[in-house]
Amino acid sequence: MIKLVFWASVVLILYHHVGYPLVVRAIAAWIGRKSHEPVSEPAVPPSVTIIVPAHNEEAVIAAKIRNLAALEYPRDRLTVVLPLDGCTDGTAAIARGLLGEIGSLDLRIVEYPSNIGKIAVLNDQIGRAHSDIVALSDTSSLLDPQALSQAVRHFKRPSVGVVCPTYALIRPGSEGERAYWNYQTRVKAAEGAVGAPMGAHGAFYLFRRNLWEPLEPDTINDDFVLPMRIVRRGYDAVYDIGIVATELETSTARQDFRRRIRIGAGNLQQVLRLPDLADPRRPGLAFTFLSGKALRAFMPFLLLIAAVSLPVLAVREGGFYLYALTGEVLVGLAALVGHLGVPGMIPRPVRWAAYFVQGHAAGFIGALILLGGLQGHAWKLSAAAKAKA
Repeated sequence: MIKLVFWASVVLILYHHVGYPLVVRAIAAWIGRKSHEPVSEPAVPPSVTIIVPAHNEEAVIAAKIRNLAALEYPRDRLTVVLPLDGCTDGTAAIARGLLGEIGSLDLRIVEYPSNIGKIAVLNDQIGRAHSDIVALSDTSSLLDPQALSQAVRHFKRPSVGVVCPTYALIRPGSEGERAYWNYQTRVKAAEGAVGAPMGAHGAFYLFRRNLWEPLEPDTINDDFVLPMRIVRRGYDAVYDIGIVATELETSTARQDFRRRIRIGAGNLQQVLRLPDLADPRRPGLAFTFLSGKALRAFMPFLLLIAAVSLPVLAVREGGFYLYALTGEVLVGLAALVGHLGVPGMIPRPVRWAAYFVQGHAAGFIGALILLGGLQGHAWKLSAAAKAKA
């Protein structure tokens, strides 16, 4: 029985990390990517509301507003809403000070007297929007001037409900973080061709306003739940690698670990709340969901099962299992060295091993937090909250 449990967990671990990326990219190449190139510009551009939730973002808010003002989109079809969620720093003053600089951009600053959390802000502001399209964006991400006009062209196809641009880090916090996001981009592009990209990048994504459903107050990964609810209803999600949201902030190792704890909790939550994404009547979507997000949510538990059962097998069986246990110990030591060592002096494979182990450790902690009901009032990812990490 221990052998069966061990090998079942190993097969699933290898499939998720190695097999699935290869298979989904091979299928995408074989079937040919869906026609996701933007169609011609519509005669009448759809009206768009860009919502940028902010909590104590004085370090980046001026750059964000100027970036939005530089977007090449008809001003009479664009509204920008800046909800300030209980800001206690200079965010509001900086934003108001820029009103005279941004020309004809319709910028609406909404102040909440107390910090009610991102989900409450999104539910309130999306519910008030009357535009054809709603776009959500982070304060710390910048867009090319043509990004919005390129993205909305996809909505000329009635079947498209969500558009997910890609994401880039201007200064990755580590080699492992850089490799992880490169991996994520390749996999999401392939998922978009086979079924649907498993979630959007919160830095910037768009959806049809009439397809939106209010989020549960305790939602963790809103950039997965919101777009995938639309996909669940039968609409397409486009992943456009030609549109890039560039993240300006650089996370420290500790901040990145806290972020990944939150994502780990969200991964488990979204699998439990959206199991119908595995509907066999949509095989491409079911394949990408089960192989990607669903397995990702349970991966920390599978790794723990494999790690705990291997020493037992090594003692009982010896041979291969003893060598495998030695490898497990070496990977663990490499991860520890990569975590504690000086990045420039650590070989790249060791840094990758460290990021891999730390990521799944964070996912395990996040899953336990979710199962224990300890996630608290709001999972804040603002610059101020990260600065306290």
